[in-house]
Amino acid sequence: MSWLRSAVHKAVEVGGKNNLTRTVRNYADSVVLTAGNAVSEGAKLIQDRIGSRNVKSFSLEVKRLEEVSVSSRGGERVQLLRRWLVALREVERMSCDSLGQNHQPSSEDAKDSPKNLSTVYYVDPGLPGEPMTFRDVFLHSEALEGMVLSMILEAPNEEEVQLLLELFGLSLSGEKEVHEAVIQNVQDLAVVFSKYKDEVLAKREELLHYVQGAIGGLKISADLARY
Repeated sequence: MSWLRSAVHKAVEVGGKNNLTRTVRNYADSVVLTAGNAVSEGAKLIQDRIGSRNVKSFSLEVKRLEEVSVSSRGGERVQLLRRWLVALREVERMSCDSLGQNHQPSSEDAKDSPKNLSTVYYVDPGLPGEPMTFRDVFLHSEALEGMVLSMILEAPNEEEVQLLLELFGLSLSGEKEVHEAVIQNVQDLAVVFSKYKDEVLAKREELLHYVQGAIGGLKISADLARY
């Protein structure tokens, strides 16, 4: 995916323009799958079912999330984590409301909440079932994997660690202890990566693939998250 290519390219930039760097870069490019363009007519097919609420392309939003997950740095990355958390909590609140439970958003969530994000639904031609929420898009995408790789390539600060831990609680299976262990591994890898030399650069790419698979394996199924 494009986020993986971006992450690997970021890693190999540290090694300069030697042959090993070009080899890793070319390999990363070869495994990237380009996302198909969404067809706008798909949104129109179900517009009547969801009224006047915003409708966006599912596949384009997945692609956007994956790209921004590895491109954000510093304050941008903190804001991105906050927006994701607010959006996921809002979907959770809406789900509770539909079951007769009443969960009011916190003042912190209200402050960080993008306008009307909770009213956006995502569709694509060929996708079965009801329109998707942000949670569906987020869990189907590899944005979380991309964010973890971003934090390996550039170590997170304390606020980012806490935000990522909260994000894990909404996105990964397992108890809090499991999530804390994953966070610790991310921080340890960030330290190791900062000390790697050019001659072992290829191992970085292998580790990035390993981390990608490990996070993906812990992620809650988007279908199960609906219930």
